[in-house]
Amino acid sequence: MIILVILSLSGIFIYQLFWITDLYHFRQRQNREEILMAVKNADHIELFDRADILGKHFQKQRETSAIADTEGGRAISTKFLNKDSIIHSRSILSLDSNIYHPEYSNEKIGKMLKSTAVEVGNDFNSLGELGLQMQRALHETIDTLMPIRIAKFDSILTAYLKKKGLEIQHFTEIRDLRDSSVTTSSIPANANLPQYDLTKWEYTTYNKKAYYVYTEPTHYATLQMMAGILTSSFLIFLILLLSFVYMLRFLIHQKTVEQLKDDFTHNVTHELKTPIAITYAAIEAMIHYNITDNKTKTDKYLHICQEELRRLSSMVEQILSLGLEHKKEFKLKFEHICLNDMLNKIIEQQNIKASKPFRTELIFTPATISLEADRTHLYNIISNLLDNAVKYSSDPPFIQIAAHTTDQSVIIRITDNGLGISKEHLPYIFDKFYRIPIEGRTPVKGYGIGLFYVKTMIQKHNGSIHVESIPDKGSSFIITLPQLSQKHGQ
Repeated sequence: MIILVILSLSGIFIYQLFWITDLYHFRQRQNREEILMAVKNADHIELFDRADILGKHFQKQRETSAIADTEGGRAISTKFLNKDSIIHSRSILSLDSNIYHPEYSNEKIGKMLKSTAVEVGNDFNSLGELGLQMQRALHETIDTLMPIRIAKFDSILTAYLKKKGLEIQHFTEIRDLRDSSVTTSSIPANANLPQYDLTKWEYTTYNKKAYYVYTEPTHYATLQMMAGILTSSFLIFLILLLSFVYMLRFLIHQKTVEQLKDDFTHNVTHELKTPIAITYAAIEAMIHYNITDNKTKTDKYLHICQEELRRLSSMVEQILSLGLEHKKEFKLKFEHICLNDMLNKIIEQQNIKASKPFRTELIFTPATISLEADRTHLYNIISNLLDNAVKYSSDPPFIQIAAHTTDQSVIIRITDNGLGISKEHLPYIFDKFYRIPIEGRTPVKGYGIGLFYVKTMIQKHNGSIHVESIPDKGSSFIITLPQLSQKHGQ
């Protein structure tokens, strides 16, 4: 399952990475096209702005016209009415025209017209090409009278790029392609041009000239445009990764729980067999060896049977308590309890059944403490903790039980002088079936359900429990319970 999930996640990640990379390159190409379009647009606006300035200067109306015949021929001209002697028109005409540029022979202009021919009506793009031809033709006329204002061009270009989300630095120079000379430039002296991207656009037809626009790389701008996609993709991948980690931890935890259950089953089976075997042997001895006349032996054997059956009953009770937290109908029976009397009774019982003698010290603040709780389960909670304190204490065991009250709570602290618990085990001691490994010591019998039961029942009382422990010094279990039952929480 883990291998399949890893392969699936890897496949999703690779596909997502491929898709994002492809989108990035597409955006980059789109940005380059936007820059080229911005250059054409800025040139168009700056060109016609100069044409209008010249028209106002001569107090004449500018007229630009395009004519296409049915065979795809076209003619474009720009002039100022009644001022043809001052501003000559430049035209790109159909191939059979007798009008040509004075600087070129008929043969040269014929070749040029063939190379720049536009078949109007073939498709929609031909209209755009026709517009560019008109723009180039206008340049031939306007540039001889008024040079390109490169500062105006740069400002228009900046505004257009900003509108398209490309707030990038750029510089411009105009070159005469016939001799590669720079006629106009806005490039500062300290500019490092190799770090910039170059966009070239020829804006004339006869006198070959071109814009050389240097722009900052658009990598960062492209990533900004993709910020939403990158963020959502990262979040999706992060969620998938966290889900996988959680599932992996869950599987490992389940495997650990299964191992603990197996250990629990083995321990319980062994522990259940012991009292049954001892009781069976004692009863068999009384039956087969006719010792009923010997009152001393009879009492001894009966006490053995009683003690073993008590142990058996205690084990069964603990095992049954495992399912209590899953029963929705389970409810505690609250009653008024004197904590002093209950602790004295628990200590007395522990003295009888404990495997070794121990000393206790009781500290009550105030002298008498009462609370509302479920008598049976509170008795079992304290009894479990006291039993553990005795089993895991050094010789001779010394256990201090201190209880005091606050405004709304009763706090019980049970402290022993035992083995203590190391930090790596503290987070798990209340887990079901968990048992602390004891190296170099005689194993203590148990099933790993006592502390789980304790925490479950304390939580049912709307209380809490935590542990303070120092290895080889001892442990303190601190229980906090409400003085009055909060039955609404049951």
